[in-house]
Amino acid sequence: MRAVAEATRDSGRIPAPAEIDVILDASFFLPTANKPLHRQLKDAARRLVTTYAAEHPDDLHRVWEVERPFELHLDGVTLSGRPDVILDHEGGVPTALAIVDYKTSTAAAADHALQLQVYADAGRREGLDVRGAYIHDLDATRRESIPVDPADLTVAEDNVTAAAARIRARDYTPNPGRRCRTCEVRTVCTSAQH
Repeated sequence: MRAVAEATRDSGRIPAPAEIDVILDASFFLPTANKPLHRQLKDAARRLVTTYAAEHPDDLHRVWEVERPFELHLDGVTLSGRPDVILDHEGGVPTALAIVDYKTSTAAAADHALQLQVYADAGRREGLDVRGAYIHDLDATRRESIPVDPADLTVAEDNVTAAAARIRARDYTPNPGRRCRTCEVRTVCTSAQH
């Protein structure tokens, strides 16, 4: 998606399907995949990108920045990250921005809300007019809005600060629950709820 957004920004037009193939040939990299798996995943990526370009052409023309780094400095902790795309003209206002992160998983947008709230908070602290944040599920071709009101960002800051304090205190007390279903270490965690 990043390469297609950059190509659109640079040329002023959305790449045709053949151009998307060229972009994928140049930028699709899976060093550990065997040839059949690589071909399968690349074909899936082609379908996702082509569908997105056809269904969201306006987004590709609104790209303000791609994978722009952000840092959020809080009490005793600094978080850094790069949202996939930042769009301008949010709500029709040229200087208003929206952060979009693309996902290909079935996880709920709420599972990614903190990530986008951190980006929005960092952007606002830099003086950017961040008015929206979205998780775009490429598989389901659905976009969900993430709340970025000041109260939401305050809660996100509190969550990050509390998590950092627990890590500094080496407090790794298990907190099983709904999150266990999507946790990367659930198969080896003795506290995981399956």
